[in-house]
Parts: sequence; structure tokens; C-alpha cells
Amino acid sequence: MSIAVLTQVYDEVRRLAVAGSVVAAGDFRLKKLIAPLEQAGTKAPIFAKVGQAVKGLVESNEKTSAEALLELSTLVNAILYTQGETGRAGKLETIETIDLGEQKSQASAKVLKPLLEALSTTGSGRHEIIKDSHERGAFRDLRMVKPALQGLDDPYSEIGDYIADNVLPMYGKAILPDLRAKFDPKGKAGGAPRRLKLMHRLDPEGTREIVKNVLEGGAKELKVVAIECLGDSPEDLSYLLEQAKAKAKDVRQAALIALAKSTAPEAVAVLQKGLTSADIDLAVNAVRTNRDPKIMAFVISELDGQMEALLKTKEKDKKVVGKQVERMRSLMHCLQGRHDTQGLGEAPNDSVEHSSGSEAFLLRMFEQRDKIAAIKGEPSGQDLLILLTDLMAYGTKKLQNALIAVHATLPDYQLSDAFAAARQARTAAEVYDMFSPYLLAKVDEKKKKTDPNLAKRTAIEEGISENMRYRYWGYRGGYSEEKLKDLDPRWLDAAVTLKNLGLVQVLARSEHAAANDFLEQAFQENLKKAKDFYDAGHVLETMVHIQHPKAAASVIAVLKKLGKGKNMWGAYWIGRLIPDLPKTALPELEELLPTLDEKVIDHLMDYVMALKSK
Repeated sequence: MSIAVLTQVYDEVRRLAVAGSVVAAGDFRLKKLIAPLEQAGTKAPIFAKVGQAVKGLVESNEKTSAEALLELSTLVNAILYTQGETGRAGKLETIETIDLGEQKSQASAKVLKPLLEALSTTGSGRHEIIKDSHERGAFRDLRMVKPALQGLDDPYSEIGDYIADNVLPMYGKAILPDLRAKFDPKGKAGGAPRRLKLMHRLDPEGTREIVKNVLEGGAKELKVVAIECLGDSPEDLSYLLEQAKAKAKDVRQAALIALAKSTAPEAVAVLQKGLTSADIDLAVNAVRTNRDPKIMAFVISELDGQMEALLKTKEKDKKVVGKQVERMRSLMHCLQGRHDTQGLGEAPNDSVEHSSGSEAFLLRMFEQRDKIAAIKGEPSGQDLLILLTDLMAYGTKKLQNALIAVHATLPDYQLSDAFAAARQARTAAEVYDMFSPYLLAKVDEKKKKTDPNLAKRTAIEEGISENMRYRYWGYRGGYSEEKLKDLDPRWLDAAVTLKNLGLVQVLARSEHAAANDFLEQAFQENLKKAKDFYDAGHVLETMVHIQHPKAAASVIAVLKKLGKGKNMWGAYWIGRLIPDLPKTALPELEELLPTLDEKVIDHLMDYVMALKSK
């Protein structure tokens, strides 16, 4: 007797047991199985009995569904039990286990299925799914430990790096046995360097012997990583000082990064020498992380000297000047993330004019901005000013206020930095009153390259969107609510007036009638041209996020037009919006599902069930 159809019934029963019996009523997948069961029942009455049980479950309601599901489940399991075998011949072996402490299995099937596919297949769109799943906590499920470890060898380097840097560290030392077992000291591919970095990050002392072995006979790519792992012990100093003179550029860079962990005079001297040599760009990253006061005092001294030389230069050759500008720009990068407001012990005296604090230097440089802007080179003084205002915008309150105070005099390429500074240092209402005139000023769209008002409007548009934490794959409109709190509600009114779709999507909120009308119109225009889910998706995300009155109808319209193809990643992307729809959308969605492609249905079914049990 063929049991294929019974196996299908069994699979559907398991699915409904997980989803809940209340979603079984009217289930179209069960309906499909009734006819073949009745046909088989003409030869074997037991099939007819199963068909009756399936029919009873499909026609059940919330009060009777649990009993109907239990009856069907008991019957199918009993039949299959008589047809199957239990156990397996062979030697019993211990199952490999890992203690993961507080990790819990709590991710749903609708989250794990696309994540496992993203980790085990190739193709575009996988990185976004993995990132979003991690942010939702899916990797805390015990079932994801092994797939995550295997992700270290992903052929797409960004995925392997993301997993190594963000996902696997949360498992702690529990994954060290697996990392060590699969570590190949001769390996050159990304998986081996990632494993070495991760082992050292989780257990520096325990990995030290492995690092030494790699330095003695490992692959070249691994040796570079091993050098970066050094620097925590005084005994590493002599070796690192030697490697800082190596011929290979990547080896020298690794040695400088490791030396940055040390405050030994010899290490500080090497870092200082790096800033005055052709290796300045290699030394910058190392210097930025070093907290020795002497290093920062040296950087400020070099910057003061370089700025003075640039302002006094009479050199006409732009390339020669450009090299000086490039050196100063490299030195300025050493100040990123540094908020030193006081002198650091190496200044000639205690006056602000000669303080070695980074804040004082940036203020001195800002006072000379007109002279710096006049420097002609390749790169030029304007390139220095772009970096200067960026450092000020995310620096101390004193730096931010100095930038805000002169916003009306700034060119467009610095205005967005002043706007960013204001968003951190001033109230939302003050920011709107101060900067909205740039957005609302009259512009000539035909003179995109010459109209200063248009350039400044663009700067504010970019400033509004900047730092909005964009999250992919249907995360409630794409932008984090926390970042919207520092924006005055009047910005949305202005965006709608300008018919600026990008800004409306960033600023949209519930029950704003004008924004709702504008978004609906934009969606309809996109849908006419759409060839896949992504073409109409971003506007749709915003509509669902703000609970737009037409959000449900718009999701259904997209599925009707595009859901008959086999774009499973697109179906996954659109499906994640469904649970956030109102429950009134459910009947039309259930009616639509049987008309779509099977692969699309597979990706949408769990989301529809989530809405049904909402």
C-alpha cells in the first residue's frame, strides 16, 4: 500500500501542531489532500477514514479544531507506525555537545528557514537576511550554532566577516573546541584567518601557543593575523619591533597595530616614526587606538607644523602641495574618536593657543578656514575642510557649537556637518527653525551644478537621512524610531510640500493625511513599472510601518502582480510585512495564496499564519 499521501497528511499535521489548530480551518493544503484520499479509499477503506478526518479538520471552527486535529494526528500516526521501522543497526556513539550557557531555543520556523537557506546557499540577498536575523536574536537558537560556525567559510567574504565579528562571539568560549578542531595553520582562505582572530578574541591566553606556531610555520596570510594578535605581553615587544621593519607592507601594518597596545617607549617611538615616514597611512589606525599621551601630543605637534607650512607655502605645483595636504589629512584621521579637551603634557605652555588637546587644535584650524580654503592642490584645502567639519560635527559640544554658530557662512559641503552637529547639541525645534529655510528655499532645478540654494537643499536632505539607522528587509519602514525623536514634526510637512519621496519615507508617521496620499500615489506609480518585489517594496515598507489605510491592499496588489514568479528572496522580503498588517487583510490573503507559485507560497505561509494567530 502506498503511504505517500499519508506522509503528506502527516507533514501538514505537524505544521498545524506548531502553528496551532485554530489556523487549520479552511487550510487549502489540507483541502488538496481530500480528493486523493477519497480515491485511495475505494481500494483501502482506511484512506477514506483519513479523508473524513481531514475534511472534519478543514471544516472545524475555533472550538472544535483542537479535537479534530488530535483525532487526525492520532489516526495518521497509528497507521504510519504499523508501516515503518524504528531504530538503526550499528554501533552507538556519543553525540557531540557544547555548553552554551544561557542560550535559548526560541526562534520560530519562519525565521530559521530563510536564515538556514541563506547560510547554506549562494546568491544575492543573503547578507541582509543574516544581518537582520542576528538583530532579531535568531542566532541565540541552539540549532544555529553549527550553521553559524560553518558560515566562517562562506565564499562571500562579507558574510564570513560579519559572522566572525558579530554572531559567533556571543557564544563565548563554548565554540573554542570547534574552532580549534577545524583550524588549518596552512590555510590561506578566509575561514582560517577568521578562526584565528576569533580564537584570540575569545581566549587570548589559550590561543597564544597556536599564534606562536603560526608565526613559525603557518601560511603567510595567517602570519599577518598572528602578528596582530601579539602585543598583550612584554615578551612580544622585540619581535614586533623587528616586524615593523619588514619588507612586506601588510606585515608592517600588522606589527604597528600590535604595537599600539603597548605604551613602552620603544613602541611609542616606532609609532611616531611611522607618522613621519612613507608608512603614515599604516600608522594612523594604530595611533588612533593608542592612549599614550605622548602619542597624541606628537600628533598635535605634527599637525600644527604641517598647517603652518601649508599656510606659508608659495609652491605653485598642485601635486607637490597635494602631497602636503594628503599628509595633513592622514594626521587628522588620528583625531577621529578623540575628545581630548586638555593639554596632554607635551605642550610648550598651558595656553589654549598652544594646547596639545585635539579640541583646541581643531578650533585653531577652524579659525583659519578661509586661508585653508584658498590652498590649491590635488587634493586641496577644501578637502581638509571637509574632514575638519566632519570631525567637529561628531566631536565635543564646544566643537559642535563653534560649527553651528557659523552655519549661514558655510558652503554646501560643510552645511550637512553643521546640521548634524545641531541635531546633537540643540533642541528639535531649534534645529528646524535654523535649517529648514535651506530646504524650503526656491531653487532652479535646471541649474543643478550652479544654483547654491539647490546645493544647500541637497545638503540638508542628506543631513536628514544621515544617521537614520537603515535596517533592511521590512523592518517597520526601514528607520529606527529612536533617531526620529530628534526631528521636529514640521520636517514631514515640508517634505510633502516639496514632493520629496525619500524624505517622506524617512519622516513618515501615522495619521498624517498629506503623507498618506503622497505615499499611495508614489506606490501606484512604482507598481505600474515594477518587475520584481524590490521595485515597489521600499514605499510599501513605509506604508506598513505607519499603518497606512491602504497598506494591506497594496501588499495584496504586489503579490497579485509579482507572486506568480519564483523569486523566493523577494517573497521572503515582502512576507515579513504581512504580520504587521491588520487582521482584516487575512481573508483576501488566504484566497490569494493558492493562485501563487508554490515556492512563493512556502515563504509566505508562515507569515500568513502569524497574522492569523495575531
